[in-house]
Amino acid sequence: MTRGYEVVYIFDSTLDETKVDEHLKRFHALLINDDNPDPVKNINHWGKRTLAYPIKRREIGYYVVAQLGTDPTLLGEFERLVKLEEEVLRYQLVLNEGEVPALVVPVVDGQDKDAASDRPDAGSSPDAGGSSDIASGDPGTAEKGQ
Repeated sequence: MTRGYEVVYIFDSTLDETKVDEHLKRFHALLINDDNPDPVKNINHWGKRTLAYPIKRREIGYYVVAQLGTDPTLLGEFERLVKLEEEVLRYQLVLNEGEVPALVVPVVDGQDKDAASDRPDAGSSPDAGGSSDIASGDPGTAEKGQ
């Protein structure tokens, strides 16, 4: 069963891009199986970035983000090899559960937010309607002091 994963690697900044690519090819070769001959979906080289704190006495790291699709049983050997590689300062492997959901705007009484503010009772003061603050059930106006 193939699942989607995302891996963030932080390599030693002294490596050039060709050496980083060689390491990535060696790592990703462990994830190949009969069902999935090409596990790499996307590789994004972020390049050299300053680290938030020193890792293995390094201040700068070379970041690479890769999206993979592979069988979960192959990850053990993959992670072992990545951990043993001295040029990899850190890595993080996470399950990719799909796209981030879009922002949902709440609807008020079947109307959008702009239409709700056009209602005649929106924004009217409690004194204008002749009703008491406590009777209106609005805790914000009841605290303002009667």
